[in-house]
Amino acid sequence: MKASFVSSSAMQSTLRLTISQSQTKLLQASTEAATGVYSDIGVSLGSGAAKSVNLTNAISLTDALTASNSIVGLRMDASQTALSSLKDAGDTLVSNLTALQAGQDSTSVAVALQAANDTLSQLISTANTSVNGEFVFAGTNIDETPLTDQSATVTAAISSALSDYATSLGKPVNELSGDEITSFITGTIEPMFSESAWTDPASGWSSASSNSMTSRISENETISSSTSANSEGMRYLALASVVISSLFGQDLGSDAKSAVASKAIGYASQATSGIVTQQSQLGLSQERLEKANDALDARSTLYQGNLVDLQGVDVYEASTLVNQLQTQLETAYTLVSKLQQLSLVNYL
Repeated sequence: MKASFVSSSAMQSTLRLTISQSQTKLLQASTEAATGVYSDIGVSLGSGAAKSVNLTNAISLTDALTASNSIVGLRMDASQTALSSLKDAGDTLVSNLTALQAGQDSTSVAVALQAANDTLSQLISTANTSVNGEFVFAGTNIDETPLTDQSATVTAAISSALSDYATSLGKPVNELSGDEITSFITGTIEPMFSESAWTDPASGWSSASSNSMTSRISENETISSSTSANSEGMRYLALASVVISSLFGQDLGSDAKSAVASKAIGYASQATSGIVTQQSQLGLSQERLEKANDALDARSTLYQGNLVDLQGVDVYEASTLVNQLQTQLETAYTLVSKLQQLSLVNYL
C-alpha cells in the first residue's frame, strides 16, 4: 500500500481562488438582482451592446426634449396669463371711455384719467413679466427689460406740439374742433407709437426684439414660443392710454374731448384685437407643443421597453444565485479556517 500526500498549502490556495471568484460573481449577481439589468452590458450582450447604447442615447434625447418643452410651456402659459390681463385692461378702458362720451362731467373725466393711468401702469408691469430669469415679452432679447415708461417725456412732447398746432391754425387750444384734434392725434401722436419710434434706442419705450423665440420641441419640429412687447396690441394700448392722459389734461372744448375719447376707444379696441391675435398665435404653438409631448412620451415608453427587453435579467434567478454564492463563500471560509488550524504540533 502506497501513501499519498496532500499539501495543506495547496488546498488553501485553491480555496482562496474559489473565494475570490465567488466574491466577483456575488458582486455581479447582487448588482443584477438590485438593478434588474446586466452588471456588464458589454460582456453580456456582445455585439448587441451597440443597440443598447443607441437606445440609451435616444432615451436621453427624449428626456432632454421633454425637460426643455416643460420650460417652453411654462413661458407660454405665463405669456397667455399676462395677455389675458392686458385684454381685460383694454376692455375696461373702452368701457370707461364709452361712458365718457356720454357725459364729460368732472367725475367721468377723473375716472377716465385714472383708467388710462392704471392701464398704462399695468401694461408696463405685465410686459416686463419674467419666468426663470427670462423676460417673456422681450422677443429674442430675453435678458433685456422690455418696456420703460416714457409717458412723462411723451406727454410733454404732445403738450408742446399741441400748442404749436393750435398756433399754426391761428386759434387757442380750447377752440380746436373735433376734426382738428382728430387730425392732430392721427398726424402727430399716432406716429409716436409706430414700431420704429417705439423701439428707438434713444427715446423709445421698448428694448425688446420684434423677433420671437424659436424652440425645438422634437427632433424635427420647431415652434415660435414667445411674443413681443413691440406688437401692435401693446403699442396701441399705450397709445390709447397716453391720448387720454395727455389730452384730457389740456383745456379742450367738449367737441374736441368727445373726439379724443372716440379716437382712444378706437385705439383701445384695436389693441385688444391685436392682443387676441397674439393669444391665438401662442395658442397654436401650445397645441403643437402638447402634441409633441404626447409623441415624446409614447416614444420614451417604447424605447424604455426595448431597453428593458435587451438589458433585463431574471431578478429571481439573480437573487437565487446570490444566495448560492453566499452559501458557497461561507463554506469556503469555514474550510480555510479549519485548514489554518491544522498543525503537526497537535499530533506530537
